[in-house]
Amino acid sequence: MRIGELAQASGTTTKTLRYYEQAGLLPAPERTTTGYRDYDPATLQRLNFIRRGQAAGLTTAQIREVLHPP
Repeated sequence: MRIGELAQASGTTTKTLRYYEQAGLLPAPERTTTGYRDYDPATLQRLNFIRRGQAAGLTTAQIREVLHPP
């Protein structure tokens, strides 16, 4: 799924998805031969988790800790 499709399906923006990737909340997606991001459909579930965490008041760092425990 390309970044625009994922943004639309998750109700967010492509800019936000790139930020989440940079912040370590989303794993780097595979790339197509032409260089486009190609997200796994399971990424949508991860985005839902991130958004629920934010709604509960967690910071980006706290969500990253939950996703990647030490």
